Amino acid sequence: MAWLAFWLAAALLVYVWLGYPLLLRLRRGRAESPPSSGDGSAPRVSVIVAAYNEAGCIRAKLDTTLAQRYPGHRLEIIVVSDGSTDGTDAIVHAHPDRRVRLVRQEPRSGKSAALNRGVAAARGDVLVFTDANALFAPDALAALVAPFADPGVGVVSGQGLYGSIDGDARVVSGAYTRWEAAIKVGESAGGFLASTDGAIYGMRRDLYQDLEPNEVNDLLHPIQADLAGARSRFAPAAYTVEPPSTGGSQEFHRHVRIVAQGMHLLRRWLPALIAQRRWRAVWMLLSHRVLRWATAPALLTVLVANVLLLERGGFYAVALVGQAIFYALVLAGGLADRVGRSLGRLAVPYYFCVVAAAQMTGLVRFLRGGAQAVWSPTSGTVTERAA
Repeated sequence: MAWLAFWLAAALLVYVWLGYPLLLRLRRGRAESPPSSGDGSAPRVSVIVAAYNEAGCIRAKLDTTLAQRYPGHRLEIIVVSDGSTDGTDAIVHAHPDRRVRLVRQEPRSGKSAALNRGVAAARGDVLVFTDANALFAPDALAALVAPFADPGVGVVSGQGLYGSIDGDARVVSGAYTRWEAAIKVGESAGGFLASTDGAIYGMRRDLYQDLEPNEVNDLLHPIQADLAGARSRFAPAAYTVEPPSTGGSQEFHRHVRIVAQGMHLLRRWLPALIAQRRWRAVWMLLSHRVLRWATAPALLTVLVANVLLLERGGFYAVALVGQAIFYALVLAGGLADRVGRSLGRLAVPYYFCVVAAAQMTGLVRFLRGGAQAVWSPTSGTVTERAA
């Protein structure tokens, strides 16, 4: 049965990483964008930032938000400090612009509770959720809010890029970021996103429901919008820029946390989508999330089965050589990361396997009942995003 295990696992990998994006591309070619029916007026926008010990970046966040090319009188910023102890509160409180408000959450209760508090204090028609260290491009809010001119749109996602805010940030975005953006374009054409980008996304105020402590907001909100009969859209021109991860360990722990919380959420909400026959959303969530999170066991199955089938030679011998080369590159990337050297092109296979291993660990944590509710910034980063 080794051959069956080999081909089933290989088929899963091909479908997740090649087949699903290709199907989205084909489907996108047939999709028609609904006409805009807005009156062109700018909606009131509340930018909500959940922050824990973000003194190093919160001032820059406020300044880039207030500098947006968006009508200033239609904009407010609410920073919810989740028990910060490093001076974050003082920086926000001392900001001279009256559009900036501070909400203190004490005791520390986690990101979901912080967002609930922020929404309760918000006055805007559109809620924009963003990370403290993700700096807005000058036209980010205008690009994000534009699709809401269509009354059928309930959620709009931008994208978080990595690098410097100077120059064209899209140039420095990584291969994985570009890949995710291409998938989101295809999903957007179908009216549903398997997740938004926690660095920057917007939601109509009347669609918001209070989050449970372990619910991942950027994964849940497109689901809730779909259940309410609203569409999700992707606006790639609405982007933020933040520092890249400092190493594989940081990415590993982030993805473990995200996957554990994601599975907890899907266990609750997938049945609701099925009950309402939201098959498009179910297909996208299974393809983009659940099956992708099975990458590590699929890779392991392919490798073990390939070794057992080596005696058949031919294709299986070539396949095993290819895998040996791939994992050698992964090992080289790991060694370079460990000694602090630049990974260069080794970053792609290395981080692919780091994320795959983290996803598997996250699934194990979920099965053991673990889903972390609070977060800690890493290098000034709040990054609770769907992986």
